[in-house]
Amino acid sequence: MITIETMSIDQQVAFYLGLSENIIPLLKESEYFEDARKAIDLCWEWLENKEVTGDEIYYTLDDGTEFAGLFMQMQMDEVPENEDKWECIVSAVSFVDKQAYIQNKEPYLPAPIENIDDTLLQYFLDCYNNVMVDGEERIKSLYEFVISKDSPSKSDILSFVAKN
Repeated sequence: MITIETMSIDQQVAFYLGLSENIIPLLKESEYFEDARKAIDLCWEWLENKEVTGDEIYYTLDDGTEFAGLFMQMQMDEVPENEDKWECIVSAVSFVDKQAYIQNKEPYLPAPIENIDDTLLQYFLDCYNNVMVDGEERIKSLYEFVISKDSPSKSDILSFVAKN
């Protein structure tokens, strides 16, 4: 059983983003791939230096139009096999976004982010396992790696994910 409650925020973020790095290449054929990649990269940037704001991350999810932002793009992707992949990416970005808002002590969060709670992890893992054949194994090994690091860095996680 994977539980992130005992993990630091950095460890939790690294865990979500590390697993997302397995998913993102699977969206390479989507016309929205570059936007998903940029959103994940922005989240890594937040993990590394905490200078990215919640609003900046949220803009990758919802830019206020009906044509861009990951919330809209995941709905516009017409490939049914991509649904769980998008759910993973959007869940990870949403989780990191909430942490950015919390860290900056923002009094108000966008409603979709405000509603992020502990049930997100299980949803994310379920979607991940629907996409990855060896999902359970990857989840367990990344979890063990992340909890072994006090403050996992992007390079640590990317190196580990590339080897496993």
